Amino acid sequence: MNRKVKIIRDLLFVVGMVVLSWMVYRVGIDNIWENIKDTGWWFFAIVGIWAIVYTFNGLAFHVILRGGNGCEEVSLLRKIKLMISGFAINSMTPIGLLGGEPYKVFELKEYIGIDRATSGVLLSTMMHFLAHFIFWMVSVPIFIFVVPVIPLGIKLVLWGVVIGGLLLTYWAFTVFRKGLIRQALRVAARIPFAKRKVRAYAAQHAERIEVMDSLTSELFINRKKDFFLALSFEVIARFLSSIEIMFMAIPLGIHLTVFQCIIVAAFSSLFANILFFSPMQLGTREGGFGIAFSMLTIPLGVGVYVGLITRIREMFWIAIGVILMRIKPSKNL
Repeated sequence: MNRKVKIIRDLLFVVGMVVLSWMVYRVGIDNIWENIKDTGWWFFAIVGIWAIVYTFNGLAFHVILRGGNGCEEVSLLRKIKLMISGFAINSMTPIGLLGGEPYKVFELKEYIGIDRATSGVLLSTMMHFLAHFIFWMVSVPIFIFVVPVIPLGIKLVLWGVVIGGLLLTYWAFTVFRKGLIRQALRVAARIPFAKRKVRAYAAQHAERIEVMDSLTSELFINRKKDFFLALSFEVIARFLSSIEIMFMAIPLGIHLTVFQCIIVAAFSSLFANILFFSPMQLGTREGGFGIAFSMLTIPLGVGVYVGLITRIREMFWIAIGVILMRIKPSKNL
């Protein structure tokens, strides 16, 4: 094993355990245990649905990477493991992607090279974002037409989200077609006080940038079936994750429809992503749940309960992700 990768893995493990301990302390062990007991056997269904979600995320990552040199050495199970650990690290950072994506690159680079590892992780992240955009574009109109009363201001904001989602989807497909690095540098080159350094960097690393962008765009240009298969896996994962809300409501004697679960999940994730700088989205997701349930004329207390159970489920999978970082990788896992 590369010594640098081992040091990074050990450091992330220690940081992960410290942050997870702080989260458990903040919520309270007694509070966590009481809510798990109140949820009963349904807690296993809530946790289990995310095992399926992460499997679909791993399948998308597997499809993106397959065909490249050395990719056969990284099994599907290993990719699912990396997705779980990557999401766990991202959940613990104030701004997502600061830890999870570089960690996946470090883990993969000794098998498939730094360029393919970086481009594969970038593609996976962009695919994940695109699935979010599609989820919101489908869910928000359902929200608008299903919810009986929505204040005009919120309705305008929601339609703005749909239009923004369309624009972001168009931009995402442009990135998939042309590559990300060169476009990002073009934008950065327009920033005052930074454009000289950016242009100098682009000129100095022109060949490397060309290689990275060609690897990024290769999936959409030459492997369209793989592109849309990976995107389908991510979109399915996004909608499947909504089912946990149905499982959370059942112990309270409330039976939600699939549409209601999608509406709540979409609104809470949208609210949380707007305030993306909060570590583990503390407070933001609960606010989204509360607003969504109140608009569906469901007692606000249900939103508070669902928000807390969601937090406990996240802590469970963060713990799993951190532990998985300590498992010695092999070709089979």
